[in-house]
This record gives sequence, structure tokens and C-alpha cells, in this order.
Amino acid sequence: MKNITFIFFAYNEEKRIESVVKNCINYGKVLILDGGSSDSTEAISTRNGARFVVRPKMASKIAESQEMYDFIKEQVDTDWIFWGFCDNLMPKSALEKFVELSKQNKIKYVVSPMYTYLWGKNKNPAIKTMTPRFFMKDYMDFTGNKIHGMGKFLGKEDEELRLPMIDEYAIRHFSLYDLNKFISAHLNYAEIEALDRFESGRKFGFFVMTKSILKEFVYWYKDGYKNKLLGLMVAIMYCFFRFMVFFRLYEIENGLTLETMGNDYLKEGEKLKVKKVA
Repeated sequence: MKNITFIFFAYNEEKRIESVVKNCINYGKVLILDGGSSDSTEAISTRNGARFVVRPKMASKIAESQEMYDFIKEQVDTDWIFWGFCDNLMPKSALEKFVELSKQNKIKYVVSPMYTYLWGKNKNPAIKTMTPRFFMKDYMDFTGNKIHGMGKFLGKEDEELRLPMIDEYAIRHFSLYDLNKFISAHLNYAEIEALDRFESGRKFGFFVMTKSILKEFVYWYKDGYKNKLLGLMVAIMYCFFRFMVFFRLYEIENGLTLETMGNDYLKEGEKLKVKKVA
């Protein structure tokens, strides 16, 4: 009996969904959580053996929320969940390890290596990280989770397993960006993060911003340098993303919107009007 449900968030993914489903379907159940696709995502998913569910509108702007997790648990009848997106693929060795872990009783939470590839460079990852995507469904809490966070593990320290950072266990994250898509997506991320910072009382600070930007550069360039000039440009792009977060926070703190700025310009324009000569 299959004891894993591979969950993938999707929206208009007809070009990638078949590979995603075929990658996992022999190792567990596959559930596609769709955001309202208008293309052939549903037809391709179900044809290849996945279950397709349109996820409801949520109060949270991020997928990794407790509200979303409660909905997911209602859809899942297996003990284990893999939380993924349509740009995630895994080698057979990693999938077989997940199946092995799903049959034991000690480990409840697995942190896996993940290789992220950007701008079509498939030889060297832009970044190598660790991510908790595989866990038992009753041992996670997403209350108060932040954007791109993966909730809180409710188990004990000895119930957590960190897989080694090797190719055999690495989730492949084939992130599909060009400049336009990167800017539009990360403007949205910047808005969400800036609002979260503002609502939690964290203020704009120039030195805090500078530290965050430098940290981001090191984070992306420590592996990305192998991609030469592209690696450098990608690191700079993520620095710009951090800049957008803090600039947006500055705008929110100071009430800077197109409407308020436009009104200020109109007031200034009124002062410049020349009185009519009698």
C-alpha cells in the first residue's frame, strides 16, 4: 500500500505537469492542487494517474499557511506528505529513500538537499540548500508561517532526519524565470514580505537593508559563481529583490502611494498657478 501523497501546487502547467506526475506516480499517490488553470493541466494530470483538486480561495496570500494545510489534510489519506511545486523533480534514489522512510516508525520529518537551477543552466546549480519537504502529516504546524517558510515540526529532535547533501537525494528545482517573470513574481513576494514586516512592527532601516542585501549576494553567489557571468547576474538580481522588499516597506511606512503622491503634486501645482492680470 502506498503511504505517501506527493502534493504539487499548479497553475496553467500543461507543459510541465506530465513530467512531474510521471516522476512520482509509481512511488505514491499524486495530488495536484490547482489554482484555477485554464489550460490542459487537469486533463494531463488525471490522464497520468494524479488526482486533481482546485484549491479554494484562502485568506492568506501564501500557499504555506495553516488554512491551506488543514485543507490538504482533508484531501490526504496517507501518513506521509511530500510538499512540492511543478518545478520539482527527483531522482529515483531519492524517491526510493522516501518510500523506505514511509515504512518505518521512528523518523517523522525529513530535511532533503535541493539543487536550484536558473536561466536554463542545468550543469551547475545556482544554489544548494536543505529543505523540509517530506514529513508525516500529523507532525506539522503552519500557524504564523512566513512566505517561503515550511512550518514547524511538532515532533522530537531524534524524529528528524537530515539527508546528506549528495546528488542521489537532491530534489531538483528547475526554476523557470526570465527577466520579466522574475520581476513580476518577486514584486509580489516583496509586497507580501514588506506587509508582514510592517504589521509585525519591524521598521525600515538603511543598515538593516544593506546587511540583508549583502547576505543575499553571498547566499546566491557561493554556489552560483560556477555559472560564471550568469551566476553573478543572478546574485545581483536577488540583491535587487531584497532592495525591493525594503523600498516597499519604506513606502508603506511613509504612506507613499500613487494617490497620495499625485495629490501632493496637484497641491504643489496649485501654488504655481499664475494669477490672471486685471
